[in-house]
Amino acid sequence: MQPQGRAGHALTLSLTVIANACAMNTETALAHDIKAWKARLGICAAVLVVIGLWAATLKAPVMALNLVQTQDVPVLCILGLSTVLVALWRPRWALPARLPSGRSMLLAGLLLAALVAWGSYGLLGNFPLSRDEHMVLFDMAVYDQGRLATPIAPWWQPFALAMEPNFLLNADQPSGFVSAYLPMNPMLRLAFSKVADPAWFNPLLVVIGGAALLDIAKRTFGEDRRARWVVLLVYALSAQLLVTAMTPFSMTGHLALNLVWLAAFLRGGKTGHSVAIAAGFAATGLHQLVFHPFFVAPFLLWRLRQGQWRLVAGYALAYAAIVLWWAVFPLFVSPFVAGPLGRATNANVITDKLIPLLFIHDPRTIPLMMLNLLRFTAWQNFALVPLLIAAVPVVLRKRGFAGALALGIFAWLLFLTAILPEQGRGYGYRYLHGYLGSFALLAGFGYRELEQRIGRQADGVVVLMSGLTVVAALPLLLAASYRFMQPHLAMERVIEAQKTPFVLIDDNGSKARDGGWAEGAGDHVRNLPDMSNRPLRFSAEVLPAELLSRLCRVGPVTLITRADINKAGLGELPESSPKFDALVRAAARDVPGCIRKRS
Repeated sequence: MQPQGRAGHALTLSLTVIANACAMNTETALAHDIKAWKARLGICAAVLVVIGLWAATLKAPVMALNLVQTQDVPVLCILGLSTVLVALWRPRWALPARLPSGRSMLLAGLLLAALVAWGSYGLLGNFPLSRDEHMVLFDMAVYDQGRLATPIAPWWQPFALAMEPNFLLNADQPSGFVSAYLPMNPMLRLAFSKVADPAWFNPLLVVIGGAALLDIAKRTFGEDRRARWVVLLVYALSAQLLVTAMTPFSMTGHLALNLVWLAAFLRGGKTGHSVAIAAGFAATGLHQLVFHPFFVAPFLLWRLRQGQWRLVAGYALAYAAIVLWWAVFPLFVSPFVAGPLGRATNANVITDKLIPLLFIHDPRTIPLMMLNLLRFTAWQNFALVPLLIAAVPVVLRKRGFAGALALGIFAWLLFLTAILPEQGRGYGYRYLHGYLGSFALLAGFGYRELEQRIGRQADGVVVLMSGLTVVAALPLLLAASYRFMQPHLAMERVIEAQKTPFVLIDDNGSKARDGGWAEGAGDHVRNLPDMSNRPLRFSAEVLPAELLSRLCRVGPVTLITRADINKAGLGELPESSPKFDALVRAAARDVPGCIRKRS
């Protein structure tokens, strides 16, 4: 018995030594992982500081740079300091162990929607600032008449492009008004407007997207409620999410429908896949053709790698039909806007826009994308940065669903960099808006990876960074959005106050490649498609002298000059405008007394 006892003791001692060695190796590996994470955080903080300083000191007539300098630099400074802070100190504050009940979540979502809807008026003046936003309301007015395009009376057709200088379906003397964008966003918003204020439309889409995201998070992270909390916090505390939902931009619809599609796709079954395809049809037709199919593709590749080729083939056929339908849709509308046979239109987005861009080398591409990503980072929950860094090993090691999420973001960024780096106006980087749910889910993966390394300190990282987002970033960015809108609202009040039937706006330079000095003025050349608004607004950039004289014979024209634009706060610009002055002199000579100064 004693030899067996000695042997058992020796075996126990050996196993203890092996276990201790494994534990030491594990601790060493964990320490190495944490050091690597801290190093990545430090590099990220340094990159933010360097690019932020570069952007703050640069001088160039680029809208993205102007927005970074006037809105984002203070937030980026706080984010950089916060990133260093969590690398050095991680409090042991804990996330709640349970999620609120479904009813509580619904009430919280509706309260958030109400606050965002109030922000549409209280912060942004319920004013569709950019041309993209205006064209949503423009198309709503078209479709509200039960038409695919609003016909333009023959006498007014030569003036059409001077009244709507950009984004019309036909850019060569159109015979009908409708935008070149696909119709689902204005159609859905119009339907909603029949039962409620359309300012609630996008805020409620945020809630729908959040519900779909929570369903995805539950399916992905199971009973790990803290990971689901992280996903929810990263989503709900995105300033980009909240402020964009205060506008008519289609990007909120893209986000919500992408998340509904993904939730239904993961749920599977006949019902799930049917809902996914229906959501895909609506999402593809929201705005531009390529946005939603790009989101879908990585998840189909993921399923294909799993051997589910029949499922992938079914989706491929469905999306071939969806893309074909929306690709030819503008051709159905063309007869209503093209006038005589043979008149050119810009209905073919692929041949007229996409293919030429592939062969144009723009030296601004990389700097523009750096500015875009800088803006995107500033407008998210601060917790996203450390959690994304922690998620990198998960993506590289496991791939799977996390890999599909990351691949979708990466592929879309490559496409945008090559094709369309300039977003124009936007809060954060709106071309990444449809992927906010993907970022939130990757943050959930990063949280789980971090939790395995540092335990409850991972909760502290999330709570600390989310708290800083609430008390510092959100107030700064909301205030910046409010200030940004005020000159445009002032300009709008000036134009609306004019008593003449027509207004001529000096927007010369607004079509320059860099978005010339008068871009803010050019966005105020906007009219209803039935031309029932007064005063009607005309672009001096587009209107030739003979048409201005013809207009003068119908009624007096008030001038909105560079001095008026400066006074509204849209810029500090040289008031000399030779092209505008020559245009006005020619009309005044032809029709004396028709030109009026602003009242």
